[in-house]
Amino acid sequence: MEQLESFGLPDTFPESMMPAPGAQLVRDCLKVKGMRKQDLMKMARSRGFRPTWKRLEHLGPGVYGFGLTIGRCVVPLMVRMVVVSSTVVPSPASSEQQPLF
Repeated sequence: MEQLESFGLPDTFPESMMPAPGAQLVRDCLKVKGMRKQDLMKMARSRGFRPTWKRLEHLGPGVYGFGLTIGRCVVPLMVRMVVVSSTVVPSPASSEQQPLF
């Protein structure tokens, strides 16, 4: 399962061009632990941003284009997702100390 790690903008879109509602969305997403693609898309849609999602393979694994249309401005956000394990490692069944080597 992939979860949100970070956001970024391409060099062609300076941070100063980011509409305030888009910057707020980024801040709100980063406050939530374990954000998945579905959560990001839902949050953006609920704010009327018409999001798009596309894998950016040339930038490496886990990097996606997360486009937002905010009013008349198209914001080309990049999202880095990381794979997290949902499996739990069981503890040793024996109550004896396990050997260190």
